[in-house]
Amino acid sequence: MFTGIVQDIGIVEFIYRNENSIRMAISSDLDKCHMALGASISCNGCCLTVVEFFQNSNKNVFVVDVGYQSLALTNFDKMIVGSRINLEPALRVGDALGGHHMTGHIDYLAKINEFYKISDEFWKLVISIPKQYSKWMVPKGSIGIAGISLTIAGITLEKNEDSLIEIMIIPHTYLKTNLQFCASQMSIEIEFDQSVKAIASIVESMLPNYIQARK
Repeated sequence: MFTGIVQDIGIVEFIYRNENSIRMAISSDLDKCHMALGASISCNGCCLTVVEFFQNSNKNVFVVDVGYQSLALTNFDKMIVGSRINLEPALRVGDALGGHHMTGHIDYLAKINEFYKISDEFWKLVISIPKQYSKWMVPKGSIGIAGISLTIAGITLEKNEDSLIEIMIIPHTYLKTNLQFCASQMSIEIEFDQSVKAIASIVESMLPNYIQARK
């Protein structure tokens, strides 16, 4: 479980590619207590397991394996040495809940339609979301983007019924995450709010029976 409060920007040190998976080493300023074998770390919002740990030039380095399902829903297959990744260690009992509950299970790899500065150092992020996911989004609701807990400022329905969601990025978030390296037309990992997904699922399963019972 995670909260979407990024604690460090990791750097890819090496990538070993297999046919349907990759092994990746990421250096970080996170404390090594978060990198025990078997520990979970959110990497761009994707929950990955530490399979190896070592130190290199005063940097803590952890190694993760990424399977084919995670590769299909993330940008990891496009990573190169030097790529930057948002990191958050798993939530512990007693930790502050500064964002919203996130599982680290990516739902969709979205496209950034626009990303531009709107005033001083504030930015606007506009992302295209297919219509089948519209039931999982609400204005002012939470959404996980590349592992960052963010708030949906607005939703615009397009002619093809896909949605454009607008998100305002404050200077702190921009500077403390890898959003500073993002641009229009790039892809980015999305995890929808679990509470909204649960409510939508309950309504979908119960509404037909309710309507039938009212007839």
